[in-house]
Amino acid sequence: MFGLIHVLTFLFSVLLWLLLAAWNTRAAAWSMGYAQVGLLNFSAYMAYVASALTLGHLGDRIGYKGPLVASFVAFACVLPLGFFWSAPWVLFVTACLVMVFFGFFYPSVEGLLSRMEAQEGLHPFGTTARFSLSWSSGNIVGMLFGPWLIERHPAAVFALGIAVCLGAAMALGAHRRRHGERLPAARRAAPSPSPVPAFTGPALTRLRRGARGALLCGSLAFIGTMLLYPKILSTAGVPLQRVGFITAFGNLGVLATFLVLLPTRFWMGRPRLCAALGGTILVAYGLCLAWARTPFLFALAVALGGAGYAVPYTFALFYGLNTPDADNARQGAIHETLIGLSQGAGPLLAGILLASGAGPRGLGFLVVGLGLASVAAQMVYAAGSPTAAPPGAGKGSSL
Repeated sequence: MFGLIHVLTFLFSVLLWLLLAAWNTRAAAWSMGYAQVGLLNFSAYMAYVASALTLGHLGDRIGYKGPLVASFVAFACVLPLGFFWSAPWVLFVTACLVMVFFGFFYPSVEGLLSRMEAQEGLHPFGTTARFSLSWSSGNIVGMLFGPWLIERHPAAVFALGIAVCLGAAMALGAHRRRHGERLPAARRAAPSPSPVPAFTGPALTRLRRGARGALLCGSLAFIGTMLLYPKILSTAGVPLQRVGFITAFGNLGVLATFLVLLPTRFWMGRPRLCAALGGTILVAYGLCLAWARTPFLFALAVALGGAGYAVPYTFALFYGLNTPDADNARQGAIHETLIGLSQGAGPLLAGILLASGAGPRGLGFLVVGLGLASVAAQMVYAAGSPTAAPPGAGKGSSL
């Protein structure tokens, strides 16, 4: 069952994409170059990575809810910077501080959900499904309205963010006083209707590494191009207020993929099939992007990109949260670090490529290469070894 933590995940995912869309739309409106926009996002995501690595696993040591409440209050103090955007350097400072918060938020939420729901007897598969649907639906709302809001009512983005932070701090603080670290709503979730295979030891390690390698490629391809869409589409003559309605197809592709993968489970423990599925979608995305010239084709391309990102994301998150060790937030931090690295480097590389005159076609061929690399990443770890071990076959697992 979805509970308070899933509601907060949805709301903060809306806020994240409102803010991402806001600074990328403002950068396009100020006619910042492709390389500058790429550097802006790279700087922000490096702050995300640093936060995930240093703060993301705090919950494993001192509890999850208390630090989250404190972070909501601190974030509410950062957001007023958005009222004073007047020069590119202010965008850089705001973007980095915003991503420090989210680099802490997502690993903490993943750790809290996976540990507490496991204590209530729920399998990581259900945890993965509910968490993924929560953030992906939030992303759609944020990306849909972000460019429009920042162009028409810029103050509303930051006022809404402050309200969400303060409301979340009060709600989670009250929840913590009543229930401690526990998540009682998890007890009301329906049990899994069919057996879910268990993975431990070396088999789990191989599955994690292959899925995380594929996630790195898929995230580079999807976010590396989508964050530059405001700049690409405005250059093509699409009004900035309408950009969000095109880029929202990317997160629709993410959500639709989750709705297909999460109920079916055919992919569990089958890295070769997963490699073919994820790689094929990314290659299709690259080819569509290479020949996209109209808003419809750009929307179709970014929807394929969302699917190509969601496939390895599902695998990587499931195998990461399916941990026999008491390191739930640490696994979440590793997962978010990979996302941060790829989503920071992707826009920078894509921006440099576009600035050199390669255009969308060159970007599309880069995505094709990443799709092939995604296949290779999973095939390397799948080659010559069984994919699953029976329950208890190993003592814990590595990265």
